[in-house]
Amino acid sequence: MATTLYLFPTEFEAAPFRALRPDAQVRIIGVGMSQAAAATARLLADECPQRVVLCGIAGVCNESMKRGSVVEVVEDSEYGLPALYAERYEPQRLTSLPAVKAFTVSRSGASVAEAEPAVEQMEGAAVGAMCRAWGVEYSHLRGISNLVGEPKQMWRIAEAVESLTNVLCELYDSEK
Repeated sequence: MATTLYLFPTEFEAAPFRALRPDAQVRIIGVGMSQAAAATARLLADECPQRVVLCGIAGVCNESMKRGSVVEVVEDSEYGLPALYAERYEPQRLTSLPAVKAFTVSRSGASVAEAEPAVEQMEGAAVGAMCRAWGVEYSHLRGISNLVGEPKQMWRIAEAVESLTNVLCELYDSEK
């Protein structure tokens, strides 16, 4: 079996999967691009995985996706960079989940307006850049917790984490 690291921004997002699959290689990388990049670089250097699966919650940019659903990111970029400097990261597909474009933002609720299905999150482009630099395969799954811009008290974080955990357990079991 390939060495796979499951990366999560927070322990809250990781804990249910860690509890159900204690032998999975779960690591916390922190929230935001800087923390995610630094932690991912350290993990790639120290552990030399063959694959990284970035996991966590995300906000959906339009009403096209149901809160509590799980999506697979097939393209990610850092939101707000001029086109001249914008890099696109294309994670490897692992599932038949709905495929979405993602934007890595510096704060939740950024004014990301897209007609196509898209999500916002805060770590994807950083992890994508590190994996590209190190030549490590990576994939990216997100549980949908909210509509971008809605108040945090309306977010359905627990539901998104539970759905994501169920998908990850199936994925992990299929790799064994």
